[in-house]
Amino acid sequence: MTMKWGGIGEWKGQGGGGGGGRGGSNPPPPADQTTLKGAQRPYRPKLEPGQCPKDLEFLRRPEFGLTDNILYSRRCIKPIYKADFDRSTITNVAGPLVTNTTALDLTSCSHDEPIPCEPLALEVPMPYPKDAQYPHLLFGVASKYQRMREAIPAFAHWLAGTGARLVGTIADAVPPEHQDDSTRNSFNLTLLEEEYRAAGIIATFVPPKVFKRLNLKDGKPDPRPVPVEHHHFLVIKELLSVIDSSQSSQPPHWLAILDDDTFFPSLSPLSQTLSRYDHTRPAWLGALSDDFMAVQAWGFMAFGGAGSFLSLPLARQLAPHLEQCITTASVQTGDGILRDCIYSHTRTRLTLVEGLNQHDIKGDPSGFFESGIWPVLSLHHWKSWYHAPVAKMARVAKEVCGDCFLMRVRFGTGSSSSKDNKKRKEEESLLSLGYSITQYPGLANGLDDIDLSRVEGTWKEAERKEKFAFSYGPVRGRLQVGKEKKSWRLVDVDVGEEDSSSSSKPPTQSTATKKEGGGAKEGRAWISPRKGKKRFRQIYVHKAAGPAVGESMDEVIELVWEV
Repeated sequence: MTMKWGGIGEWKGQGGGGGGGRGGSNPPPPADQTTLKGAQRPYRPKLEPGQCPKDLEFLRRPEFGLTDNILYSRRCIKPIYKADFDRSTITNVAGPLVTNTTALDLTSCSHDEPIPCEPLALEVPMPYPKDAQYPHLLFGVASKYQRMREAIPAFAHWLAGTGARLVGTIADAVPPEHQDDSTRNSFNLTLLEEEYRAAGIIATFVPPKVFKRLNLKDGKPDPRPVPVEHHHFLVIKELLSVIDSSQSSQPPHWLAILDDDTFFPSLSPLSQTLSRYDHTRPAWLGALSDDFMAVQAWGFMAFGGAGSFLSLPLARQLAPHLEQCITTASVQTGDGILRDCIYSHTRTRLTLVEGLNQHDIKGDPSGFFESGIWPVLSLHHWKSWYHAPVAKMARVAKEVCGDCFLMRVRFGTGSSSSKDNKKRKEEESLLSLGYSITQYPGLANGLDDIDLSRVEGTWKEAERKEKFAFSYGPVRGRLQVGKEKKSWRLVDVDVGEEDSSSSSKPPTQSTATKKEGGGAKEGRAWISPRKGKKRFRQIYVHKAAGPAVGESMDEVIELVWEV
């Protein structure tokens, strides 16, 4: 067989954050094992219709960057829903995750035999309510036109069809009264609203109301352009304007100020969390940076990338002072101006909300995503400081099992101690649902050598206690990728129907155990995947390191959920 190795690629994404604005340029995207640069994507000949089964055709997509020959495995998972699921623990499964591996040639799709898909019953949390509506949430963002167009898929994941509304100030748009022939068609905000509406999002976009800096210098107007950070703060005025113009008898409870790369895996747990606080009184909810040195530098405030939430009464108190607050603030970032304004004109103080994440981490974020941290209400910096396909990652929460996003499942816990140690470690793996599957071949005792209660310090400067022990400590050391740790990262998901190319063994009995206190509880279920059943597919990929280290073929593990 002819084999092609594409090398190691990287996540691709746009740099820069939203309007919260704390200085510094974004680092270059880190190398990553899961996708290839466009120039490295393989060419594959087009096949005749029906020549390649749908399952394999999906894997042939050039954006996956897979080698022409791959090692492919999959499991068919039947979720067993539990109302009292303990999200803080690790689920243990006695058997291995990978039970069959098939060599596939993606150039010809010449594999004739049905691909095995051994069934597995797995206990998971209950699904989120279908078609739930959240009109009590109103979101505001300040950004630039092109960035807001590029952000549609991420916003659609958590906003589409929810009844919640987005209001955006487009900082580089020119209002009609200031337009000339050269700017008249530069930024069509109506078109932008239509693009969001086509994605299922209720959105209103407006040009800036302020074109000269409000902070004065020697009694004279500052000639520099108004920074996005000021618009980030002034979006409060736009949110109130939308509320007042709607004349609704039930106005929103919470006004959220976001960056354009703030991401919510789902509005369901966010709404549940916010419901614990009294929205009828002035209230300010948010999160600090996870980097304590950033807190020391910028102060005690809601860092906007995590999401900053104001009750409507607090926003009303701030409204008469917004322009003045910009001129008197101690800092000129949107988050800092908001803090100073609240402290100067109200008695409200910040309430910290667990699960909102500013994510001031750079480089490899896998330690966070594989840590089992919960709740995870928001993510940030996912396309600049680090790169991860968060909308695809969190899709499992929407399609399958609610709070299961990033839950950890340990496979191979029933392996006999009498087995060869290498074989035992091959049967062990850790699934961080929606992010990765990991094995630990270079550790003497595999997963037994890891303290899974600690976060692996994979990102830049994670070992500096003065920075991250505050939020993630105690942090364990980073493992050597390729030797101590082998990872399959999620690259894509798909929702479709059962395909005839899949083949399950006859109905078998699968056992999953979950730690509860000091003991283990078993759950058994007979599984027989049914044709025509809707399914949710997750594709996890390990990129071959190259022939020099004995890896010529990429490895793919697919999880097929019957939903």
